[in-house]
Amino acid sequence: MSTIAIDLDKSLESELDADYGTITIRVVVLEKGVITPSADEPTPADVDASEVLPEGDSKRPVDSYLESPKRGKLCCVFLVNGQRQHAWDNGFIVRDLELKYLRNRMLVIVDVDGLKPQAIAKLMQGSRHQFYEGEVYDVLTRRVIATLKGDPDLLRLEAEAEQEVASLQAGDEVVKAALDQLIESHHEFGSGAVHGHRQDGTEARDEGTGGRLAQTQAVVTEADAGIGSPAEDPVLVMRPDMMTVRLKPNETRRVSFRSKPDEAWGKLERFTLAVMPPVKELQVKQETQINCATVDLTFDVPDDFDDDEYPIMSTLKALAYFKGHAEPRICERQMVISKSRTSPPKYPPRPPTLLDVPTYLRVTSRQPVRMTIGGPDIHVKMRWDGKDSLATGSTPAWQFKAVCLSGHTVPMATFTQPGNGRFEILVRVPDGLLSGEKLEFQVEAIGSAGQTLSTSFEVEAIEPPNPRRITEQTSGGSQRKPPYKLMYISREKWGTESCWGGGTWTENDPGCFQPPSQTEPLTLIINQDLGLLASYRDSLVSRQNKLAESTVQERTTRYTSHVAFHLWQMFNDRKQCEEAHARDQNIRIPEEDELRNEVNRVAETLIKLMQVSR
Repeated sequence: MSTIAIDLDKSLESELDADYGTITIRVVVLEKGVITPSADEPTPADVDASEVLPEGDSKRPVDSYLESPKRGKLCCVFLVNGQRQHAWDNGFIVRDLELKYLRNRMLVIVDVDGLKPQAIAKLMQGSRHQFYEGEVYDVLTRRVIATLKGDPDLLRLEAEAEQEVASLQAGDEVVKAALDQLIESHHEFGSGAVHGHRQDGTEARDEGTGGRLAQTQAVVTEADAGIGSPAEDPVLVMRPDMMTVRLKPNETRRVSFRSKPDEAWGKLERFTLAVMPPVKELQVKQETQINCATVDLTFDVPDDFDDDEYPIMSTLKALAYFKGHAEPRICERQMVISKSRTSPPKYPPRPPTLLDVPTYLRVTSRQPVRMTIGGPDIHVKMRWDGKDSLATGSTPAWQFKAVCLSGHTVPMATFTQPGNGRFEILVRVPDGLLSGEKLEFQVEAIGSAGQTLSTSFEVEAIEPPNPRRITEQTSGGSQRKPPYKLMYISREKWGTESCWGGGTWTENDPGCFQPPSQTEPLTLIINQDLGLLASYRDSLVSRQNKLAESTVQERTTRYTSHVAFHLWQMFNDRKQCEEAHARDQNIRIPEEDELRNEVNRVAETLIKLMQVSR
């Protein structure tokens, strides 16, 4: 039997509107573990086509605990007198909580015994086995979602899970990022086509817009064709490009901002960089060079930094002004700073010393705490040095109280039970907040003998995300449209797709390219079931000291990106030969068989080099 470890287990109390009473929400996140796979399950009906949920095994950590109807795992259950009376499938984790990477590891138990009898009576009508979905049910639904959606622990675990998937996924975005770097380096050293040259075709990588613009002025950025209106080159791009810039403590990450096309950089008049909201521990070293602006980002962790502050989320916004263009060029990316799980802590953690008579009470959330107007509850993390038992039980020796000092009528704040001296305050969003308004809250811990500990925190009201007006659309088309599309083929599809010259794929073919057309860009096709590659992967995982999955994926990524890069070079070289042949018939165009043999030799060489190198 597998042992399942727990990443998170906590209870939250929340008061319903309309004076219906209170509910207790227990949320449990199981650690991603290795479980013996079972037969493949059908995809739940609630999964959107755009969802990517690579949890690894077909059997998930929560499977042993949940029923499995057609629409997905019943991961959220509602209890009355300890008995389940209602349940939600795991689609609500993705749809309502926006935590798609936790959907297979998360359990929610909602105890409604704290509701008033008349409210429970409206939920349980007649002989129904489920709640009656009326007024009380609607209020209950909104409260559960509002309580969990902004939970910082869930956001942290979601960010960690997303980062893990990104670092292990060798099939698409990681390979594309590596390939783009190779192509860019190729341009920088003067070989190949001009950077930014567009091939025919309209297909783009499905990456989204990469961030919302917070400016109201007319700006130019790369975006999908349906956004904004057409604009002229240049645009500002980031290399390596990524939807999210991820940082780890005390590690420096370098990115560069460039113009597209490259030659426009010579007309740069001004370049600025901003982090919004500011992160005081973030060191930003910026240097404008002859062809780009380089930026080194380092999150310096102070000695007294509290891990409860992770993840830290902000936005990296670059703005460039070019001579001859009135509108600034903007490039905006989300930035997430999260705790490193692999590197040892700066100082060994020490268990907290908890006292019978506590001496301090403090806020560990980063301030000001941001509260979205009309959004979910905010979770403010707290810490004290009192024993957990002091604030538990029917008649606790110490009680917590929070009041707003800024004149707003704020719905009652609730406190979670302390665990190892840590707890949270849940504050609901009051009516009538204005964007930019700041609220001050005072928190007190009051002992039975009249002892009082106090602290305070500041809340800043922000607007919910809204569409922003932009002047956009470069002649290239999409948010980030490299002159290629990456495609993969497996053994099962060898007979449905043509290889070089309309031939059939075999286990000896590492890949091929398809020239661009009116509807498709240059397509680089990688054979995932190349015989040599399969043997190499098997050798990595069959060693006595089994390599980590991340190492195997990193080496697979390295191979795939280099083969794709060579295919890209082969296409550009052949195109140049075709153009030269049109001017001089004596210049020969390489045959398909020659290209096929060339990439076969390159792939074999790469694998041999990887076998003899660390």
